[in-house]
Parts: sequence; C-alpha cells; structure tokens
Amino acid sequence: MIISLGFVRSAGQILIKELDWAQNKLESKLIDVTDLPDQNIQGLYIEDNEHFSSLAGILEKEKSFYPILDAQDDQISYALFEELPAQQFKDLYAKVCNRWVMGQNLNSIEQFNAHIIHFKALWSKDRITFFEELWYWLKRNLGATDLTIIFNDVIKAEEKDENNEKKERPKLVQSLITGSKKANFHQGGAKEKELMSHYIEKFHDVFEVTEFTPAKGQFVATAQIERSPMIFMSRTTQLNQLQRSVLTGLFNGLQF
Repeated sequence: MIISLGFVRSAGQILIKELDWAQNKLESKLIDVTDLPDQNIQGLYIEDNEHFSSLAGILEKEKSFYPILDAQDDQISYALFEELPAQQFKDLYAKVCNRWVMGQNLNSIEQFNAHIIHFKALWSKDRITFFEELWYWLKRNLGATDLTIIFNDVIKAEEKDENNEKKERPKLVQSLITGSKKANFHQGGAKEKELMSHYIEKFHDVFEVTEFTPAKGQFVATAQIERSPMIFMSRTTQLNQLQRSVLTGLFNGLQF
C-alpha cells in the first residue's frame, strides 16, 4: 500500500511524498499543479494564502477526494515537510487521515436517512450508478487508498437453442467497480467468480468485515442487498468501531 501527502511549493509546483507502508520506504517527487488531478494523494498542505487563491479552481474540484489543509494548523512548514523521515511521515498521515475520516463518518451519520433513500432509489433504477456512488461513499468513510467492489451482474449473451439458432439469453456474471482515486467499471472473469464462491458462506449476513490486517493495510468485507452478494476489497490504515458502525448502519438501512 502506498500512502501519500502533498505540499504546495509554489503557484506552479507541488511536492508529493509517498510511503510504501509495508517497506517503510519514503520517496518524494515534484509535480506541476496541472498534474494534481491525476495524483492519488490523501491530503494536501498549503502554507501561503496567495497559493491557495491561485489554485482555487483546481482545489475546488479536488476537495471531495481528500482534505485541503492549512499548514499552520498542524504547525508544519514546507521545509519541515520536505525533510520528514518515514516514521514522522506515518504519524502525520495518521493524524490527517483520522481527522478526515472521522469527519466523513459523522457527516454520514447526520445524513443517513438521505443517503439510504438515495441509494435505494438507485438500486431499483440504475444499478451501475448505485455501485459507482457507493464506491465513492465507502472510499471516503474508510479512508481507503484504493477500493474494489465485486458484485453479480446480468448480461445478454448469445446462445444456440435446440434448433441451433442463436438467441440472446440472460447470463449471470461478476462485475467490478475498482480504482484508486476514481471508480472504473469492468466485467469480471474467472478470478471474480472464484472470489464469489470463496466468500459464499459469508453472504448470510447483511454486512461483515471478514479481514483487516493493519500491517498490510488490507481490508475485506462482504454484504448483500435483496440476496445480491457483494465483496469489498480495499487498502486502508485504520478500521475503528465508528467506521464499522457507519458501514453496518448503511447496509442495514438498505434492506428492502
């Protein structure tokens, strides 16, 4: 798992620091501000108000993906950020991520009724959009660096009937919504079918965390809505009781 934070160096450049969580290896790179939308960072520090003003258009679009932070609030300067060793970077990341995720969790609790009504409507009318929006909701509430949702889907497939004529018939397949910063839809294959079979005994519960390994940042959970099973696989550094309760509460509310 790679965790990363950024710091605005100037109106045109941003320093990105990336840490390999398992290897405890820290690397830095300077990017142009125009490349920021392509970066999967988990927080961005700004020290100069003039830089904030000049980047307002970009930051307005980015703020839904991660927190935009005032460096003075955390008493950190660009020079200090640039020289942070791996463990101090981990500690800073944990502080930033915990604060951001708690805010997302509390906001979800305050808006639970609206979220459940909205997701129920999408489930009935637009299943793909349901999973896309669920992907973003889960990623924010988990503080995940990446997320995959595997679910059953139905497609039309050509098959020959008893008269050897081709006809379209519904076929059950596995699909997935996956990505690091943005969600992408793919049709699954043998791997996704095998995963569904592997976790079949877990689908009797509305929602269940089946694996969380902090050392590797690996998170796996299962859920079902109207007997439709789904698997969630992500990388995250934390999973506390508030997060578990928020996720469980959502899926309890989505039972028709």
